[in-house]
This record gives sequence, structure tokens and C-alpha cells, in this order.
Amino acid sequence: MSTESASGTPSQPSLFVLVKQILILAGFWWIGYLLHQKLGVPVSAGILGMFLLLLCLFFKIIKMDQVAMGATVVLGELLLFFVPVVVAVVQYKNLFMTEGWQIVLSIAVGTILVMLSTSLTIHYYNRLKAYLQARKRLQHKHI
Repeated sequence: MSTESASGTPSQPSLFVLVKQILILAGFWWIGYLLHQKLGVPVSAGILGMFLLLLCLFFKIIKMDQVAMGATVVLGELLLFFVPVVVAVVQYKNLFMTEGWQIVLSIAVGTILVMLSTSLTIHYYNRLKAYLQARKRLQHKHI
């Protein structure tokens, strides 16, 4: 996906595309944040934004190529997003020592629910996509 010059460094268009794709992803988060604030729904801005992105991908408003490289980089650097959480745990050591099991349990349950909902969303998206493609092929055969 990335283009490199002879010196092995990423070329300028590749860097521009990467930044643009990350900004698109951030834009979906921002729209999710605005919706979260305006509607007051009990769903995080990130979930709302990613759901909007999923809808845009499904209805081909945005093509996967327009966000794939940016999503890969963000996922690859995901560990950096957890650094503030670790610092917060160190700052609130007493709270973590007294109620740590509740925090760990809620994080574990939340992680499992996010993974489950993501896998189900992808599963049903792929089934729907296969169904629509099969339906389209059948329509073309009858024409």
C-alpha cells in the first residue's frame, strides 16, 4: 500500500494520503461526538462515528480504499492510546487497590462486548453483502 522512494522513505503522496485517511476517521469520530452531545444517546462518540463509517462504507458513499491505510496505521499504533489510561491508574493507586476488581471486571466485560458486537456486525455485514451480490447476479441472469 505504501510507496517508497529509492532511499526507503515514504514518498510525499503516500504521507498525504495517510494523513487524509486518518483525518477522515477522526472526522467520523467528531461527527459521532456531535451526535452524542446533541442527542444525548448512551453510546460513546467513537461507536457512533464508527457506525456512521460502516453505513457510509455499506452504501458506498466512502470506498474502503479511502480509509484502509489510515485504519491500519491507527490500529497498529493502538497501544499509544492506552498510555494515558496507564498513567491514570498509577495516579489513582489507592482507588485501584480498593476497587480494582470492579474496574478490571468492567474493562473485561466491556472489551468482550465490543469484540462480540464488532464480530457480529462484520458477520452480518458479510452475509448481507453476499445475499445482495447473489440477488444482483440472479437479476442479471433474468435480463
